[in-house]
Amino acid sequence: MEQKRSWYEVVQECQERVARIRAVLTTGGVVTPEHKADLDAVILAVRNWIYGRVRQLGLDEDACADVLLAFIEQLHRDLRSPGFSSMARKFGAYVSSTVNRILYERKNRQQNILSFTESLDAPMGDDGLPLHEIIEDPTPARLAEEHDEEQVRKRLDEAIVALPEIERVVVTHRLSEVRGIDIAQMLGMSPANVSRIYKRAINRLRQALTAGESS
Repeated sequence: MEQKRSWYEVVQECQERVARIRAVLTTGGVVTPEHKADLDAVILAVRNWIYGRVRQLGLDEDACADVLLAFIEQLHRDLRSPGFSSMARKFGAYVSSTVNRILYERKNRQQNILSFTESLDAPMGDDGLPLHEIIEDPTPARLAEEHDEEQVRKRLDEAIVALPEIERVVVTHRLSEVRGIDIAQMLGMSPANVSRIYKRAINRLRQALTAGESS
């Protein structure tokens, strides 16, 4: 009977595999079947830890799968980034911080999406216009009356992810109730420019949410 390995042993093995993968991906080398096998082994090794962490929060199997997928996508990006060299030395900390961030963003996004679809009378933007004056009918709230609420949330979530990066950043901050003037300071631009970006993003979201409704 195979002895169960400790998390420390799993991390040590993953760090070696990650170092080999990064040595290729960050230098433009050729990815071999062995490197692909290393990546598969890393994902498999951390899968149980991720599922255990998600279940600790009382989330279901679908949530486990969603978080694992988000982690895998982030792992693929970070393995190619020169700025993440520490993951080959502190892989345990990388896994923990990445998963906790995904869980936090997932919870925050779900809460804010619900607020976003319901609080159409709340002042938004630096000009103080209510959201229902920025998003033309049919609005997310109207769609929620015609479709299952979960479907609306999913479509809005997908639409936000599909936004250009700067629009996604601005919308995400606004959904987190960060003021336009504070976003401007963070991004090094004027509040008026942030407001224009936000309104452009809202228009994209409206189009994404209402696409196909007339068909």
